[in-house]
Amino acid sequence: MYTLHCFIRQGISYFCIKLKFKFMRTQFCIWLVNLLLEREVTRLEINEAWRKSYYYDSREISRNTFLEYKKRAEDLFDIDIVCDRRTNKYYIKAPELLKADPLKRWLLSSMAAVACIDQCKTLSKRIMLEQTHGGELFLPVVTEAMSADLCVNILYQPFWYEEPYLLTVEPYFVRLFRQRWYLVGFSHKHNMVRTFAFDRIQNVNISDRKFVMPEGVNVDNYFSDSYGIMLQDNLKKETIRLKFMAEQGIYIETCPLHSSQRLVSKTDEYMIFELNLKPTFDFFQVLLSYGSDVEVISPQSLREQIIKSIQCLSAMYL
Repeated sequence: MYTLHCFIRQGISYFCIKLKFKFMRTQFCIWLVNLLLEREVTRLEINEAWRKSYYYDSREISRNTFLEYKKRAEDLFDIDIVCDRRTNKYYIKAPELLKADPLKRWLLSSMAAVACIDQCKTLSKRIMLEQTHGGELFLPVVTEAMSADLCVNILYQPFWYEEPYLLTVEPYFVRLFRQRWYLVGFSHKHNMVRTFAFDRIQNVNISDRKFVMPEGVNVDNYFSDSYGIMLQDNLKKETIRLKFMAEQGIYIETCPLHSSQRLVSKTDEYMIFELNLKPTFDFFQVLLSYGSDVEVISPQSLREQIIKSIQCLSAMYL
């Protein structure tokens, strides 16, 4: 019995060491990419910088280990890390492609933030982060299915349903929007592309049924005409002009409502922006959230929607 107990303990210890090693390897890869985005460095300079980093745990990075981690970083971010033999300095080939990828930028910035916060554990009562609404535990399964072009079977319960139902989905895209993760894909049950909130998923597993990703479609162009997660196929894209009070306009200029946003005119009192998108319900809601700080100049149809909503609010409160 004692021998079996020791064997189990040794097995658990070995598993934990392996898990820690894999985690450290990923941390080093992300750290290395961030370093190379800052400057070109030799392997000696990399080792010196690593010793000063938060992730350093007294273990040195040998040449073979470095080459293994470098390859891992290249695979993780789909980049080429090249050594200039004239200077022996390493650099990222075409770093602009990495910086232009939203997902990779998000991963790098998130890891940098996590590292910063983790170093300041004593400030845990003084740093507040936004929480998502849950469902992240299903992300590994869904993304694995996406990588293999396999359908997923989902047990899903919408807000307005008393009981969950089963459905098969071809997982096209995953998107994080306003603290909620969403899966977009073709639903065999509904015979159309639908959006599913991860926090409403109760269970998910990968099926053995393959699917073909629609040609030429990616998450950016799929949502290019929308403000958020809503598409509303019955709406057409319109040119929308918004007049913001100057104080709010400065914020809108630095945090655009949509990728098409451009500044049309600016005075000391107000700023006018033009956007090209569908006036979906979630866009309508965000306009209302700015209250009297924004005026819809055009189109007239959206302006009338705002007027109608204001009249309803007036009737409710006055």
